[in-house]
Amino acid sequence: MNCIVNEHETALIAYPTNVFYLTHLRNPDSFVVVRGDEKYYFTDEKYAETAEKKLPGFFLKNTSEIFDFLNTNNVKELGIEEKTLSKDFLTSIKENCDINLFYSIDSRLEKIRSIKSLEEISLIKKAQQITDKTFNDILPVIKEGISEIELASVLESLLYVNGADDLAFESIVAFGENTCFPHAERTDKKLINGSIITLDFGAKYHNYCSDMTRTIFFGQPDDEQLKIYKHVLTAQEMALSIAYSGISAKECDTMSRRYFSEIGLDKYFIHTLGHGVGLDIHEYPRLSQDSDVIMEEKMVVTFEPGLYFQGKFGVRIEDLVIFDKSGVINLTKSPKNIIII
Repeated sequence: MNCIVNEHETALIAYPTNVFYLTHLRNPDSFVVVRGDEKYYFTDEKYAETAEKKLPGFFLKNTSEIFDFLNTNNVKELGIEEKTLSKDFLTSIKENCDINLFYSIDSRLEKIRSIKSLEEISLIKKAQQITDKTFNDILPVIKEGISEIELASVLESLLYVNGADDLAFESIVAFGENTCFPHAERTDKKLINGSIITLDFGAKYHNYCSDMTRTIFFGQPDDEQLKIYKHVLTAQEMALSIAYSGISAKECDTMSRRYFSEIGLDKYFIHTLGHGVGLDIHEYPRLSQDSDVIMEEKMVVTFEPGLYFQGKFGVRIEDLVIFDKSGVINLTKSPKNIIII
């Protein structure tokens, strides 16, 4: 935790995912204060005994002691999670403590969490293995007349059957023209012959997420759909081919975007190339045009180019990868060849 603060700083961490990252305890009624080399875990009586057993490196405090703690330690400047700290909590600190300056530690926490440990990578790999198996298992379920809602329900049930502790996010299942929305909401729309299908889903395993999208065809696709699918796959493969630790996130996004531009389709690529994945499904860094991040070893991100044509259809292909010195390791094993059911 020395990366969060220096010896003269104090920071308060309250976002539940960040607290879990620092403590490996799931407790919504807790927060952590890091003061130089010292670590304090604030919780209520319900979790005190568990915390005492599992957090030997922390000083334990009751949540009601936070104001006295900050005042007694003469904290005048406090690092906070500016993006997520409750406004009510922040107001209470301001009203009860003599603090002159609040400053953001968001970027520090994001950077620390973006470099995954070997244990974290192992859990993400397992989550993706569950996701890959679920994709294989869902294909025989896809039949004419099934609705988006029904297919999503089976898909999410299979994630649990295959070992997920939870869903990484609410799965996207879209048919036909609904696939033109990158974050389509499932409906009672029924599957008919000639439809294109988007499946975007992921498992959570021991708190770590996976993320994958596959586009498949129910019935013979037309020439335009086949052409667009091949373009999206090419854009992804081109971006993956140049990726390695040391490249910028922007360059990765640019590679796919430039390809789409060369074939006159860049205006239909309406989101960024990808995002980090870990305890949260969307984490730092983003592979985007406005990113100045240099990719590092053990960063885990998605590569998910897509093209979307309003009122017609959309195609997205998404893989989960780990950055390495010489390239990326693709954790997603589900096929990307054209699948026709």
